[in-house]
Amino acid sequence: MKSTHVNITYFCIAALWSVAMLFSCSNSMKKIQQEAKTYKFPLGNAENFETIYTDSTRVKAILTSPNYLDFTNQHFPYTEFPKGLKVDFFDEKNQKSTVEALYGIYYFKTHMVELRDSVKLTTYEGKVLNTSQLFWNEKEDWIFTEKPFIYLDTVQKSITNGIGMDFDKSFTKLKAHKITGIVPLKE
Repeated sequence: MKSTHVNITYFCIAALWSVAMLFSCSNSMKKIQQEAKTYKFPLGNAENFETIYTDSTRVKAILTSPNYLDFTNQHFPYTEFPKGLKVDFFDEKNQKSTVEALYGIYYFKTHMVELRDSVKLTTYEGKVLNTSQLFWNEKEDWIFTEKPFIYLDTVQKSITNGIGMDFDKSFTKLKAHKITGIVPLKE
């Protein structure tokens, strides 16, 4: 009887010790996981940022933003505009087109720009595109969205609503994926 009582006592102590070790390991694992997280700190941070892009002394674009974050120190380098941005583009005739968004990011390796939240693109002719997200492939010089959009063409006096659109930066080659509004037809 006494040896059974001793065995039960040892068993209870071993079980309690095992449970205590199990909980302490899970706490240690949580601590290790927290320490292993990769924190992203920008290489640079600028307030009231403005940069001017030129080519052979001709201004091609002026980018302004309340906040610019430089993450070129990351494995997949990018720059971020968390408080929005505005870019004025100038063509060969110095005609200005503008794009504005409440958030923007540029990926260096893919040469892709992503704009989000209240994106508005206005051409020098007065054509206006409003959408919630817009991408620009810098290498191909191609712009696209898969989100709903409103396109106002002051030249043809039309408003087009749709979902998904891609086009070149001059709006000369335009393809709407799904149109849900008015489309002008030439006779």
